This record gives sequence, C-alpha cells and structure tokens, in this order.
Amino acid sequence: MSITFLLSALALVAVLALFAAIFVGGFVYVLRMKRQGTEATLAGARRRRELRQN
Repeated sequence: MSITFLLSALALVAVLALFAAIFVGGFVYVLRMKRQGTEATLAGARRRRELRQN
C-alpha cells in the first residue's frame, strides 16, 4: 500500500467520523428537546454557561 492510499483512507475516515458526530449530536439534541421541552433545555444551557464563566 502506498502512503497516498493510506492518507486518502485516513481523510475519508475523518470526514465520515465528523458527519457521524454531527448526526449523533443532532439526534441527542432532538431527544433532549422532546423529553424536556424547549424552555427547560435552553435554561439548562444558560445555567451551564453561567457556571462556566464564573
């Protein structure tokens, strides 16, 4: 196997992993919104952001 093939395969795996992470993150976000509701989810995000800033 040549180095070009290995680099191409690695780039393909990285791109596929990025797409998978985006879809999984969106899926988790949608599930959280359905379970908790929009206001509770946004309030939790605000609370975490405020705790991180302090």
